Amino acid sequence: MTERTMRRPPPAVPTIALDGGDIDQPQEITNPMSVKIGVTAPGAIAGFTVTIDSPALTAEMLATVGLATELNLVNPGSMAEALGALGFPSGEAVSGKTALTFDISALVPMIAQIYNETSDHKFILKVTDAKGKSTTKTLTCHLTGKVALAYNNDADLWANTATVTAANVPDGGSVQYRVKGAADWTDAVLVEGSEYRLAPVYETSKNAAGLDVHTIKAGTGVFAATTYEVRIAKDGQAVDSKEFATAVGDKIPNGDMSGWSKRIWIDGSNNEFPITYPNPEGMKVWDSGNNAFLEQNNGEETLFTPLCRQDETEPGTARLQARMVLGFVFAPGNMFTGDFDYSGFSGTVNFGKPYAWTARPRALKVRYKAQIGKIDKVGSYDPDGASYQDKQDCARIFVAVVNWKAQHGVTSGMTEPAGMWDPAVKTSLDEGAILGYGDLVITQTATGWIEATLPFNWYAKDAANPASAPFSLVISCATSVRGDYLTGCSTNTMQVDDFEWVY
Repeated sequence: MTERTMRRPPPAVPTIALDGGDIDQPQEITNPMSVKIGVTAPGAIAGFTVTIDSPALTAEMLATVGLATELNLVNPGSMAEALGALGFPSGEAVSGKTALTFDISALVPMIAQIYNETSDHKFILKVTDAKGKSTTKTLTCHLTGKVALAYNNDADLWANTATVTAANVPDGGSVQYRVKGAADWTDAVLVEGSEYRLAPVYETSKNAAGLDVHTIKAGTGVFAATTYEVRIAKDGQAVDSKEFATAVGDKIPNGDMSGWSKRIWIDGSNNEFPITYPNPEGMKVWDSGNNAFLEQNNGEETLFTPLCRQDETEPGTARLQARMVLGFVFAPGNMFTGDFDYSGFSGTVNFGKPYAWTARPRALKVRYKAQIGKIDKVGSYDPDGASYQDKQDCARIFVAVVNWKAQHGVTSGMTEPAGMWDPAVKTSLDEGAILGYGDLVITQTATGWIEATLPFNWYAKDAANPASAPFSLVISCATSVRGDYLTGCSTNTMQVDDFEWVY
């Protein structure tokens, strides 16, 4: 016997191969796709098992179609019919064969129909021949989850809500949003199906008057003039993300105080007086009390300058100035959204203007300067006047969103004042509801410009948009908080400019 004849080749072992591909490499699941497996076993197939390791084809799921995660293709038992339906041969079609091919091209794409998370789905194939030789190969099918995230273009900027559609959110994942570039993400709320709502979270507290007020928690809700990021996330990582921008929101008419004009005031004798008016020609939003009495006489300047006027040294800003009139009547500087009526020796401030709200603001922003002194005049009708004499005065700016059927009038002057109101102490007046307010009390002199933000406190957080109300906006500026009672510091001044909403 020669050395060559003594070195016989080892018996051939079974082989398992993927037609048209490398079975040792992951196969991306697509639809359609070809998944044909070729098996050779020169020693004849004695055993052929398939172990399924898949987050989609779980034992529970397979049981619903009469299968299990461990399949015996030689001895399929009751599984034979179900195996055939999915492309697996079994029984006599496998046992004793030296070669076979089976096609599971219909089965594998079905995984994407019942599962949507990026994942691997493994079929562990083990073939054993009659001589006990075996080969094991793992066919790995990779699924890239097709996440669908879309903004539904439905922002309600008064309710501060919007929705997104987020299909195929992975198990354990969430839909989150934030203002673009912010540090923290907020979870959106599942509405139903694949719809998620981005909504404000209100925090409730008591104001100084003991009333419940509601503010929107930072980072929640959807506001005007803002770009938002939305993502589907799992384990802190984005699976998919989108951005959307909201509408620009609203502007405050003549908020930059650049427009000034004259309006004609007619006195009780039908004499016409041109009065300084804090509006551009044709606009009727802002007004001021006392200018009619103090400013002009048939077009000829008097000794008095108006208590509300365009600042002489800084044009485009409003200057409010208190003074003593006729040497003994205190007149505060003021400006407000509304209309002023002067009659006899008293005037009525009619608060409130129509306003076409399209978006709920977080706050009012305004710039101001102020000169604040001690109270040197107490009104004769001020019930608490004596307690204020020589005390530090305060100026005030406030804003209120209202739903009024009529303007609210406050009358003061040489007669007993009437109609005083404060949005921080009442939720409604006879004219209707006060939905929310922002408030700034200025307690000390500021010689340089200060940018102030007046956050909104909402009494009625769920109230409908008041844009259709006859009167829905009040902004008020006064050099003395008790000016309605003719109590205050006669040298107080205040400059205001750049009123705008904060979203």
